[in-house]
Amino acid sequence: MLPIILVAPHASSVIPEPLRDRYALSGEEIWRCSDRFTDELNEFTCPYAKHTAEVNRLVCDMNRAPNTEYSFREFDFYGQKVFEDDRELTVNEKENLLMQYWYPFHQEIVHSIQELDKDGAEVILLVDYHNTAGDHALNSNNDYMTSMIFSNLGSEDAYENQEGLSIPYDYLFELQNFIDEGIGISAEINRIYKGGYNLYWYTHLKNILNLNAKIYAIQIEYNLDYVFNPISQTFDRKALGLIQESLNRGLEAMYNKILNKKMVSMKA
Repeated sequence: MLPIILVAPHASSVIPEPLRDRYALSGEEIWRCSDRFTDELNEFTCPYAKHTAEVNRLVCDMNRAPNTEYSFREFDFYGQKVFEDDRELTVNEKENLLMQYWYPFHQEIVHSIQELDKDGAEVILLVDYHNTAGDHALNSNNDYMTSMIFSNLGSEDAYENQEGLSIPYDYLFELQNFIDEGIGISAEINRIYKGGYNLYWYTHLKNILNLNAKIYAIQIEYNLDYVFNPISQTFDRKALGLIQESLNRGLEAMYNKILNKKMVSMKA
């Protein structure tokens, strides 16, 4: 294991029973609003800790700012209303859901970070792990999901020098090479997805928690259609394993490159 923390904030399809009959969506539609299979993490052997959300993003979104405006959705990815008419969540209910799910989820991540920092980790890598189906447009430009995307809060031009990155571009190239060589997928950097709220949040944790360790963070988004056929509704376990194994090896290599570069700069 390495000082890597893997986070799957959209893994769950669970809607708590007291709320379930207020949702206008079917079980299948709710499931489609999760990052399906991102809770199946057996091939990820390098992380020190793995954290998956307890509830669906339609209950409250673990990758959005924790307030009653941004953490809750009115519509799903296909423009359908989430709740039955006049049965939407109240502000008080939203506040309670944040206290029940959002804050404990992120506190568990913080606890893992603090444990690694206490154990003397020089660098802690946080990985936000997602997938997106290729059956719907993702933005106003009608862009659809590409093969795989690595995000670091930068631009699509991976060579552009920018401040405020969650991890330098050089390290993303290391992971990109492992994916290309391992499974023949050409991952892109910051295409469509630049990184969600969690990446911004992770970049501030060093100062907030007064850590000795340096924090780096990356968002990984792969095309769900590689492992789940939307027409036949069949799941390809072998394909998922190949993606995860390649990502696992890539994360190991990327982390070791980060650590080696840090050690060289310290000697210099």
